[in-house]
Amino acid sequence: MVSYTQFTLETRAFRLSTPPEALQELRDLVRLSKLGPRTYENSYAGGKYGVEYEWMAEAKERWADGFDWTAVEARVNEFPNIKAKVVDDDGATYSIHFIGLFSQRKDAIPLMCIHGWPGSFLEFIGFLSALKAKYTSENLPYHVIVPSLPGYGFSDSPPVDRDWTLQDSARLLHKLMEGMGFEGGYAVQGGDIGSYTARIMARTYDSCKVLHLNFCAMTCPEEAADTPLEAYEREALERSDKFVKFGTAYVMEHATRTATIGFVLSSSPLALLAWYFNPLHVDRLITDKLGRIGEKFLTWTHETPSMDEILASVTLYWLTQTFPRGVYPYRQEVIDDTHGSMTDAECRRVIKDGAKRYMFHPDPKYYCEKPMGYSWFPYEIVPVPKAWAATTGNLVWYRSHEKGGHFAALEQPEALLDDVEEFLKQVWGPK
Repeated sequence: MVSYTQFTLETRAFRLSTPPEALQELRDLVRLSKLGPRTYENSYAGGKYGVEYEWMAEAKERWADGFDWTAVEARVNEFPNIKAKVVDDDGATYSIHFIGLFSQRKDAIPLMCIHGWPGSFLEFIGFLSALKAKYTSENLPYHVIVPSLPGYGFSDSPPVDRDWTLQDSARLLHKLMEGMGFEGGYAVQGGDIGSYTARIMARTYDSCKVLHLNFCAMTCPEEAADTPLEAYEREALERSDKFVKFGTAYVMEHATRTATIGFVLSSSPLALLAWYFNPLHVDRLITDKLGRIGEKFLTWTHETPSMDEILASVTLYWLTQTFPRGVYPYRQEVIDDTHGSMTDAECRRVIKDGAKRYMFHPDPKYYCEKPMGYSWFPYEIVPVPKAWAATTGNLVWYRSHEKGGHFAALEQPEALLDDVEEFLKQVWGPK
């Protein structure tokens, strides 16, 4: 690793290996946890009111007696895993975990890819695998860094004695990139909360040269109000409207009762599983015009992830206590005492409208003057049209897709990789 990067940070190799007793405790807790009674809402409403009983019962059985976390560990350990000590401006030191790939090319482009909630670095395993299949370390065009955000996975928690914002997370990730010798310039890519963090980095730090997003949450800006939309954009926005109306209660819970929901979901792995899966799960009738009543799918994804993919992510969250440590961005997103200033009337409107407030992307303070790319996926929860996204920065590259949703790196890793590569070929000039 050190043969082709110039580290100034203290780093150590990290190998994922969970103690057997921790895995046994998790299996025991899953077996002992009760599902609760059958109800109309969880058994006969077609998923309209959340996760169904049959799915939870199947997941419980699989998690307790069939799911193999060690297979996930083995796949993760196929890639370099590093923990780096990042010193913040106030002298505090944070251990930040990242997984990635490093090139031996001197002209390799440093690229950071940032996850969101309820995601993790696991989302990008397919993305990294596609890179490994396409390139060797000798001809890989990039150094790819996929960090765990502070509070997520194997990264340290934010401090408990003061507030922590996405600006703080962005600062640490920027220091991580510079500390690995990439102060000459790097690219950043993000979806979900990672898109906010990535935009902050591009707007704030000179060495962050270009920005690629697959999430650009915002409402229609005045300057794009009269711009005609493509038919596929209108159709996607109709789905998004249903999601806002029926699928965003979790946002207010995260933002306004952050401590409470943290205790609740730390008390039972089944509670965490239900909550993790619940915001994704809706009746197909609500979101699709095909009329196949009761047929399930995930609104955040185009195709339902496998049971083991879901259990892998929830297991990571449980073993690392990620949920209570990593839910902090929602306070900032809904009722923000640090990012901007809201009038009392605006605060009341936010609560009345179900917290439909989007930060950073439409904020003029975070307009990205640097080259920006945007990948549009049809089952994104907030599928912002190209014309809207173009008002938030110097949009020089755009592509729409026919498949894929909110977790683009997980669902469509090859497509996202193609997008990022094409974008970088267009905007990254010779050093």
